[in-house]
Amino acid sequence: MLLKLTFSYDGSKFNGSATQPHKLSVQDALANALTHLGIYDKPLFASRTDKGVHAFNAVACVKSGGHFKDFSYLKNKINHFSHPFIHIKHIEKVNDDFQVRYDVKKRAYRYILSHENYNPFLASYVYFYPKINTSLAKKIVYLFEGEHDFKFFQKEGSNNKTSIRIIYKTKVYIYKNHTIFYFEANGFLRSQIRMMMASILKVLEGKLNQNELLEQINAKKAHCRFLAPASGLYLSRISYCNNA
Repeated sequence: MLLKLTFSYDGSKFNGSATQPHKLSVQDALANALTHLGIYDKPLFASRTDKGVHAFNAVACVKSGGHFKDFSYLKNKINHFSHPFIHIKHIEKVNDDFQVRYDVKKRAYRYILSHENYNPFLASYVYFYPKINTSLAKKIVYLFEGEHDFKFFQKEGSNNKTSIRIIYKTKVYIYKNHTIFYFEANGFLRSQIRMMMASILKVLEGKLNQNELLEQINAKKAHCRFLAPASGLYLSRISYCNNA
C-alpha cells in the first residue's frame, strides 16, 4: 500500500529536507518515526529544501503494509514520534503508480519579511528587515513571471537537466507588520527563491536597477549571486495533476 503524507516541519532544526551523511535531515527524522510503526521504507519527498527552510505543506509518499486501516490513528501515532519539529497533517492512500515528485504540477513558496523589532526567538522563522515600498516590490516580482532560463538564479554545482522554469504567479502582500512574497511555479531550482529574494531586495535598496535584474532574468548576465536568509522561506503548497 502506498501512502501520501502531507506534513509541516520546522526547518531550523534540520540540515535540509533530504538525507545527508552524518547530518540530521527531515527525511531521516520522518523515516525514524515511521520505523516505530513497522514502516521501514524510506519516505520519498516531493520537494527538497535547504537547511533552515520550513514547510507548511510538504508531501511525501511511503510504502506500508496493508494492515493500516485507520489513518487518523496512524497520523496520531506517527506524530507521537515525529513531534515537536515534524507534524503530519493528513494521510491518504494513493495508487501504486503515483510519483510523488514527478507528478507535481505546481509548487508554491512564501517568503516572510518581518518589520518588527528584532526578536532572537523568532529569528529562525522570519527575515527581520526594514519596511519596504510594497508597490515597487509588486512591480519587481512581476518581472519573474513567465517562462525563463533561471541559470543565474541557482546555486553553483546544480545538476539540473534544464534551468528553464515557468513562474505562474507572484504576489506581495502585507499581513500585520510583515511583508509576504508568494511564488508559484512548475518547479524551482536549487536555492532559486532565495537568490530571487536577494536580488529583489537589492533593487529595493537601490543597489541593483531593474534593467540589470532583467538581464539576469533573461540569462544574459549575472549581477547578484547572493542568497536571502533561509529563515524567511516556507514551502507553502504542492499541487498534483491528478489531484492526488
